[in-house]
Parts: sequence; C-alpha cells; structure tokens
Amino acid sequence: MDLLKDIGPILGFVAFGGVAVLAFLTFQQARHLRRLRDWAGRQPERVAAEEEAVAERAGEVTIPSIREEDRGPSRMDRIRARMSVQYEELDRRSPVDPKILFGGLLAVLIGVAVATSGFGLIGDGTSDPETEATATTEELEKVEVAVFNGTAAAPGEVGVPGVANTASKLVKSIEGPVLYKVGAVSDAGSFPATLVMFTDGSKSEARDLAEALAEPLGAEPDVELMTADVESISDGADLALIVGQDNAAIE
Repeated sequence: MDLLKDIGPILGFVAFGGVAVLAFLTFQQARHLRRLRDWAGRQPERVAAEEEAVAERAGEVTIPSIREEDRGPSRMDRIRARMSVQYEELDRRSPVDPKILFGGLLAVLIGVAVATSGFGLIGDGTSDPETEATATTEELEKVEVAVFNGTAAAPGEVGVPGVANTASKLVKSIEGPVLYKVGAVSDAGSFPATLVMFTDGSKSEARDLAEALAEPLGAEPDVELMTADVESISDGADLALIVGQDNAAIE
C-alpha cells in the first residue's frame, strides 16, 4: 500500500503532462488538417522534389575535388542530405515546431525525474559526510590496545617519560580494516625490545598491529602471547604494546 501511495502522485503528474501535450496538439488540429489536405495527392511530386533536394544537398556538402566530381556525392553526404530533407519534411508536416515538441517532452521527463526523486523512490542524491564517516567507523573491527612504557634500565626503575603517550598516538593513527582503540596507558618495567602481546583469539590482529608499527618504530616488533603479569595491568585489552629500550627515543 505504501508503494501505491508513492506511485499515485507520480502517475498524476505524468497524466497532467500528457493532458497538457494533448490539449496543445488539439489546438493545432485545424492547422494540421489543412496541411494534410495540401500534402495529400502529391506523392509523385514530393518524391521527385525530395530526390532533387537530396542530390542538391549532397553536392553542397561534398568537398570539391577532381575525383569526387567524377564519382559524385559520397554515401555519407547522401545520408546527411536525406536527414536534412526529412527534418524539413517533419517541420512542414508537424503542427508545432519539432524543437518545441522535443523540448516539451524533455521537460516532462525532467519533471517526472524530479518528482520521483522528491517522493524518495530514487533518493535526494545528498549525503551527510558525518553520517558516512560514523557508519564506516562502526563497520570497522575494533580492537583495544593497552600501551606500556618498558624503557626502564632495570626492573623497579622509571622509564623514559612520555614514551607510552607517544606510542598511543601512533596506535590511534593506524588506518586499515581494524580500528585500534587505546586502553590502559602505563609503565611496565624493563623490556629490552618492543613487543606486541595478544590474548587468545587475537593473534592475527597482533600481527597486523606489529606490521603497521614497523615503519614508525623502525622495525617490526615481535609478537608473543600475553603474559599473566601484562594481562593483569591491561584492563581486559585484547592486545598490549610494550615499548622497549630499543625504542626509548620514539617520536
């Protein structure tokens, strides 16, 4: 029923356009009948006149040269000339100027297209960039990553200040089929090399994260199963990025 309600106004619009065209043609009926009376009974004269006009037009559009004069108008010249003569015949027989008729039909088609778009069957052709961006973000697979500073020289000491915050920005800037969401950001003691740790079922995401960090870190980090100590401070994150002493100067 909803579809019928949407189509009903469109059919009414089309019918209105058709009635308008029909009324216009009706007003021209007398002129049309008069032309038909003049046109009837002159078939031989019209054929001869058309052939003569075609030959004359073909001769005009042909590029003059010795060879072309010998062989006469080309096939393309004759086709163009015949189309020109037929258009003139249509113009003579039509109760209205063919250009006006074609323009009216085009206007009706455009009106139908606009009406159809307005009733929502095609769409208004506009989009909200913010809505599209939100929809795209929602479609991405989200993986939480805990980021830790493991640049301390020895266990119990403090690592290089700001390393974890800098690494978290790198994680947020990664673009791809996976949306990495930064979780806990803290210190994790002393680690000689940078690691990406994963929980059960997140190994492929960990490999993707390590590959994405290869360029900004200068080398691809190793990927390992998350240890109990790291898991206890990760607040349930799927992955953990531990920046080791080899990336203490990360920028």
